[in-house]
Amino acid sequence: MTQVKGKFITLTLGLMSPYRKAFTQADAVVLRQTGSHWNELDPEGWYDVQIFGEAMELYARASITGDKALITLGREIYPTIKQTSGLPAHLKTPLEFILYEAEGYLANTRGEGVKPRRFIHSREGDVLVEAPAPGYNPKLFIGVFLGILEMCGVQTGKVIQTKAERNGDGTDEFHITW
Repeated sequence: MTQVKGKFITLTLGLMSPYRKAFTQADAVVLRQTGSHWNELDPEGWYDVQIFGEAMELYARASITGDKALITLGREIYPTIKQTSGLPAHLKTPLEFILYEAEGYLANTRGEGVKPRRFIHSREGDVLVEAPAPGYNPKLFIGVFLGILEMCGVQTGKVIQTKAERNGDGTDEFHITW
């Protein structure tokens, strides 16, 4: 079973709280699967990734922005990590943070289907990374990478998904530039 830390499920439901019907449905999924409500989850505890995936889908369907809501969610992942478990003090540049994301991903996601990041190229201002999503929409990673750039003060970064497993490409791949 693939698992994810509770803080990401909590983050997702927190962002979707304005969409009461979807929020209630997502909290029911959390309660049924864990025996706890969304705001009672252990932030550093491990939970079935299916809960995260279902919450993400409910959020995207409820949001007026559709799948772009997942990019919004992704933008909040690293600020959440910074607030909860912290980030290494030695990280300074956008490239260092993006390379660290590969470690952060493995620290916050575990189990079957979790594949380590594979960097096709990585140089300051230009990264191409293979980053498959285990059981949830990979659009989340567009927001994760944008959020990392924004944390580093880069407001003009771009992230393009160049391959999509859902489209038959065999993997998810992202081109990150700044």
